Amino acid sequence: MNLKKGTCNFKCVSECAGKCCGGATMITIDEIAKLYDVFPITVGFRKYGPADEGHEAFLEAVGSRSGKVFIVGDFIAGNWRKGLCSQLGADNLCKLHTEGRKPYQCSIVPFCAVYPEERQDAVFASQRETAFKQCGGYMTYHETEDAVWKSGRFVQPDYAEAFSCFRNGMLRQAGFMRKILAELKKQPVFTSFLRGNGILEAAIPGYLLFDLLDSAGLTAEGREDFIRAQRDRCLRELQSSGKHVAVFEDCIVTLKTLQASAR
Repeated sequence: MNLKKGTCNFKCVSECAGKCCGGATMITIDEIAKLYDVFPITVGFRKYGPADEGHEAFLEAVGSRSGKVFIVGDFIAGNWRKGLCSQLGADNLCKLHTEGRKPYQCSIVPFCAVYPEERQDAVFASQRETAFKQCGGYMTYHETEDAVWKSGRFVQPDYAEAFSCFRNGMLRQAGFMRKILAELKKQPVFTSFLRGNGILEAAIPGYLLFDLLDSAGLTAEGREDFIRAQRDRCLRELQSSGKHVAVFEDCIVTLKTLQASAR
């Protein structure tokens, strides 16, 4: 496919949604309140190498430096071990989109908010060759006038808003992520993570949970509902998978402990 230099033309099509709408997505602290009843929520860390000075400054603000890379945390909504999102209907349409609470990251695919806005053309091209190889939404400027990104900026308001909201959320949650990462660094799994290319996933620590939920905008009543809903979500994931998934088991233990201490 010949892409026009300086322009990214994209139009989402539902026919191939089952190929890109995987079992989990990245969300921020600002989306927890609207999505905790739908997905189990865990914490995930990934390694990123800076693309330029601007990108390095952002990674410095939201992550933790480790040699030549930065470790950046986000919240994982769902179960990435599954190939299909639980909110994708039989018609290949997103239920959350219809309800007006579609995650920011889902709203900007195949772009990625962790990278600078002016570098999204490189992200666009890379995704086309990797994670979104089977996506039918990539268009040339001859096929569609739906230019999403042009000359270093998102030109469609919904993309621009979702991109900005995701980055703002990452900045707001950075302090929590650093505290969680500090605990994970004490565990043997951290060494394996540094050597590999995967995700370091963990349950939200109980000692941070209430402060985090306060920052996410949940009331005291909302906290109780969060704990109940998340226990249910994690149990369902374990039951549907039919096998041990340590992170969801850890979540259940943490949530049970918090429930018991509140009585």
